[in-house]
Amino acid sequence: MSRSNRPTDPLFNQQWYLQNSGQTGGKPGIDLNVLPIWQNYTGRDVQVAIVDDGVDYRHPDLNNNYNLAADVDTARRLADGAPILLSDNHGTAVAGLVAAERNEAGSVGIAYDATLSSIRLDFEAGSLDDTVFALRQFANFDVVNNSWGYGTPFIDNFAERDFAPFQPALEAAVEEGRDGLGTVVVFAGGNARAARDSANYHNLQNSRYSIAVAALDDQGDRTSYSSPGANLLVSAFGGDTNTDGIVSTDRVGRNGYATTDYTDDFGGTSAAAPMVTGVVALMLEANPNLGYRDVQEILVYSARQTDRQNSTWQTNGATNWNGGGLASSTDYGFGLVDAHAAVRLAETWRMQQTARNERNLQGDQPSAVTIRDNDTASSQIRLTGGLTIEQVEVEVDLTHTWLGDLELTLVSPNGTESLLMSRPSAIATQGLTDLQFTFSSAQFWGEQAAGNWTLRVSDRATADEGVLKNWSLRVYGDDPSPNDTYTYTDSFARVGSTASRTRLQDDGGRDTVNAAAVTSNLLLDLRPGIRNRIAGRSLTLTNGTQIEVAIGGDGNDRIRGNETNNLLTGGRGNDQLVGRHGRDRLLGGAGNDRLYGGADRDRLLGNSGNDILQGSVGDDLLTGGTGQDRFVLNASGAGVDRVTDFVSGTDKIVLNKAAFTNLMSSVGTGFSQVGEFASVSSRGAIATQSALIVYNESTGQVFYNANGRAPGLGGGSAVAILSDAPTLTANDFVLQA
Repeated sequence: MSRSNRPTDPLFNQQWYLQNSGQTGGKPGIDLNVLPIWQNYTGRDVQVAIVDDGVDYRHPDLNNNYNLAADVDTARRLADGAPILLSDNHGTAVAGLVAAERNEAGSVGIAYDATLSSIRLDFEAGSLDDTVFALRQFANFDVVNNSWGYGTPFIDNFAERDFAPFQPALEAAVEEGRDGLGTVVVFAGGNARAARDSANYHNLQNSRYSIAVAALDDQGDRTSYSSPGANLLVSAFGGDTNTDGIVSTDRVGRNGYATTDYTDDFGGTSAAAPMVTGVVALMLEANPNLGYRDVQEILVYSARQTDRQNSTWQTNGATNWNGGGLASSTDYGFGLVDAHAAVRLAETWRMQQTARNERNLQGDQPSAVTIRDNDTASSQIRLTGGLTIEQVEVEVDLTHTWLGDLELTLVSPNGTESLLMSRPSAIATQGLTDLQFTFSSAQFWGEQAAGNWTLRVSDRATADEGVLKNWSLRVYGDDPSPNDTYTYTDSFARVGSTASRTRLQDDGGRDTVNAAAVTSNLLLDLRPGIRNRIAGRSLTLTNGTQIEVAIGGDGNDRIRGNETNNLLTGGRGNDQLVGRHGRDRLLGGAGNDRLYGGADRDRLLGNSGNDILQGSVGDDLLTGGTGQDRFVLNASGAGVDRVTDFVSGTDKIVLNKAAFTNLMSSVGTGFSQVGEFASVSSRGAIATQSALIVYNESTGQVFYNANGRAPGLGGGSAVAILSDAPTLTANDFVLQA
């Protein structure tokens, strides 16, 4: 985004999480990477609910984006979610981070054209029934932000009677929301690290239906308060000092955090969650057909790792992220949410993962294991059958005289270790000796489920013992498919130095290399053994590997197909796509692209920009899209191409004199030799023409008269058909050497 296109809202320069130039002493570039996306997407027509203590919809930075008709106050059962109590300040700040208007006033939201509504909770006098009522509203929205949660470990336990209704309410959101695609549910991960709490000790946050979010500072480091957890999916910004507070909207007038209608000191995972919600709104505008599971997976594969020195990072056994496994952390999830990368993947995403097609495997271990003092007990469950993992749930039933002594670690068949529980606060769990609870982990994403899973229970302090009575394992994801997608992002520049990631090996199916999130120039040849470059790193397809689909990113990409039927997409930038053999589809995307079909019948689409399309051999279908496009025709015998959208006076038909050998006109626009072009109104008139290029204005056919100037086509024939038979003049042609 050029500087002239940057928001002129006066507080924008203080919103370092949108564009971090180091203005707060932070690390430049450590931000949401959202500005490039605003050229195309702003969250328009995406319905977002703010579940909180109310939203002040009178605010001039929120009022035009507000849908009061969808509001609800859960305590009063009224259709008005405005703040009531003096302390009801939180929700208005949350709302501004998602969708404050871009209106040359105040701050600007991440999805500044999204539609907001409030589901108000009364945090002082509300009941659990009110909360269930709130959860039941989720299905009415596209995205729901929850910057709230319970403060005591294991209190929101869906296995307990009081909280049991929460589970079906969340299920209804993902099963019924967005006409079955699923409402996207975002939760703050919590701010209780100092109390040894974890996002994984709360079933609202660790539900596989929820996206749990951690908080970072302006350096990209996890904050001192952000609760850890194996269930964390991604991170955003919460600030951690008095210099990197989060700017957002505040209640109007004297109420609120400040008296200026804006606050510059918001923070916590309460701020991080709505940043992810805003990014999700941009994703759903880019691709409204995404299922809620698609949204989760895109966030996983598009996140970027910031504080790589943090010891909690590990790489799992997946094989399809930047040439290898996914990196995750109990402090960061899969990393900082990246709006640019997430939206680019959303644009190109063709899978549809919903509650309806979710698959699972499960196993139970009924045998009890003694947890001895200062020792580790292990228990195994073996899963058979195929499943590609997204989320994993572990339900435990254990007893121990001091729960704060214990660590629980789940180990996958790949050897990936996920810390589910780490000595929960002795104060918060005092008196709790029996635990029946479901933990979850996202850290096995992309691995295969089959094999032995090990649960380790470690006693880390002296004087207490216990028993793991039994445990269950539930693994959720997709059936294995031979149709693989290999995702590459700008992170390949960092991880691509690992030798194993520089070679791509595949064993069949219709496979895709998706580099839509890459911003630099891409060189990708789908033939085995060719050295390619992605994000500045080398990549080679091994012998026998056959990739059918390739998707470029924002750079000026060069993508070449192989012997199969390829689908090549350039993305943004000025790209060059070459189909080679097979019936190929070439999609140029934005930018001024060059598309060459190769042998066989191909389909070429330039899209926006001034494109050059050449079908080459075969009867090809050429569509220029918007812009001033050039269609390069082949001489007789190489096929008859159909041009679907030729615009006379704007587009050009290009004739190469090396192919159309009888043309004597000079290189350039039009025909310098009188009589080399003629337009006729009937097929019968073609045979009597002595012109070299003859156009039938009744059928849209373009003929090459190989006889030279003699009447009749001789060995010539039709070389193209223009749909809708537009009027053609000599100036619609360009001759080139």
